[in-house]
Amino acid sequence: MAEITNETVASIEMTLSSVDRALERLRAGTYRQCQVCGRAIDDADLIADALLSHCSEHPELA
Repeated sequence: MAEITNETVASIEMTLSSVDRALERLRAGTYRQCQVCGRAIDDADLIADALLSHCSEHPELA
């Protein structure tokens, strides 16, 4: 059985936090909206990463 490291736990916590934020945006009706500029996030981008919070105009946030 593999050992669970602090890095693994931190990674899981970060992913869970991203999921929680995406669910909050979904409930608020802003899930498909860029959190930086307000533009719509492309469907293809959301299919590739359902946790995206910004549009392709902000690649520095990836």
